[in-house]
Amino acid sequence: MWFMNKIANPFVKLILRSPLHGWMSAAVLLITYRGRKSGKEFTLPVQYVQDGSHIYIVPGFAEKKVWWRNLKGGMDVQVTLKGQTKPGRGILLEHETDMEAILKGFGLYLKQFPSLAKMHNVRIEADGQFNADDLLKAVKTVMMIKVTVG
Repeated sequence: MWFMNKIANPFVKLILRSPLHGWMSAAVLLITYRGRKSGKEFTLPVQYVQDGSHIYIVPGFAEKKVWWRNLKGGMDVQVTLKGQTKPGRGILLEHETDMEAILKGFGLYLKQFPSLAKMHNVRIEADGQFNADDLLKAVKTVMMIKVTVG
């Protein structure tokens, strides 16, 4: 985590804020939020998928990170997406109430990043579809943030 926070993330932020953002913008954006306790502003690069005005983010190794907890209940955020900074509303989706949205977002996520299916123990069937039972099990374990922009 030290390498990610001190070396990789600053480099990725620099690229995403530069004219060279096209190298990464299709898969990575910057999300800016305020810490609920500290009030301090934080900006992180995160992998994402987009569906119209909705952006879905699955924090990698969520159990080792705490930033996403700030979005529980919703919060105004900014995203730097494909070279443009836009305001949005981010919310941590709850398994008890938002399972349909989590399932939709996670399905989109795995379609865009199929290599993550194995990491989440989701088999890909002969027809190219994700195994429905595996997908249902996996969504119960992921944390997902939904950002609505515009």
